[in-house]
Amino acid sequence: MQQYSLRVKSYRSFPKNDNFLSEIAKYRLDKIQTFELLRAEGVSVEVVLAAIKLKKATLYRWRSALQKHGPRGLEPESKRPKQLRKIQWSRGLEQQVLSLRRQFPMWGKKTLCTLLKRDYGQEVSESTVGRILAHLIKLDKIKPVRFYYGHAKAKRCRVFNKHAKRLIKGMKAKAPGELIQIDHMSVSVAPGFSVKHFEAACPVTKMVMAQAYSRAGALNAKKFLELLIRKLPFPIQSIQVDGGSEFMSNFEDACKEYGIALYVIPPRTPELNGNVERANRTLRYEFYQFYKGIPELGELREALKDYLRLYNHFRPHQALKQETPVSYYQQYYLGAA
Repeated sequence: MQQYSLRVKSYRSFPKNDNFLSEIAKYRLDKIQTFELLRAEGVSVEVVLAAIKLKKATLYRWRSALQKHGPRGLEPESKRPKQLRKIQWSRGLEQQVLSLRRQFPMWGKKTLCTLLKRDYGQEVSESTVGRILAHLIKLDKIKPVRFYYGHAKAKRCRVFNKHAKRLIKGMKAKAPGELIQIDHMSVSVAPGFSVKHFEAACPVTKMVMAQAYSRAGALNAKKFLELLIRKLPFPIQSIQVDGGSEFMSNFEDACKEYGIALYVIPPRTPELNGNVERANRTLRYEFYQFYKGIPELGELREALKDYLRLYNHFRPHQALKQETPVSYYQQYYLGAA
């Protein structure tokens, strides 16, 4: 008896493409081919090497690899150490860490290290506990903390291959418009009515601009950037943001279009965005908590505009020696100009 299945074919064999080369291998192959071509035209070795900007030993090493192994021989060699670090903890310590982690699944290496020293007299470093946890996770004896937050896969590190760059350690704003800090927060204004509040703060003048939106997306972040360019009394040279997705895509393209440098702070470092974080708190408790208008976005924006005028033109700031942001900017920067 013949049996027929209605299932879609789920197993397919795809031929392996052995001709695939990385960008590094393509670059090396191109240099070799250029060298051979120029040598065939009678150009001396020294002139060719100077033209393609390579050392003779490097080029000959690549040629030898190409002759022995073909184009795949031009792939970069693995940097994996020949001698790997071996396990340096005892079986008993591993079992103690396993028992504690199963009892407290959300506790990390620092907390477990403290417990081992306090309750078990185990003098062990935090790094060793971290290696034990990584070893147990690899053996599938425990789950990583992110598993309990609903993240099945680890977050991938952001690759800065577009306009945005990682914030350089030690960078600080020294003039108005330099390293404007931008952030967003969610605010529940009334039951059933919440907004996404975008805010920008100048670390030098403490001037603040803000706008409320219904959604926190890259398109609204771009609109907020255009609002800043129109409203701020000084040109924006660079912007500092966190790694939120709202500051990618359209927002990143807009920064490039307007010629504004974009810097992203490292993960879990909100203190680097301290000025805008503090301004967020101020508006949350000084504006949103006392908002008594109707729960409607247009009405809220008008009230927010009035508060920002009060904040920038009338409210004294301790960091500015009780000056207002606008008066401080006019006195120390416009006056100096």
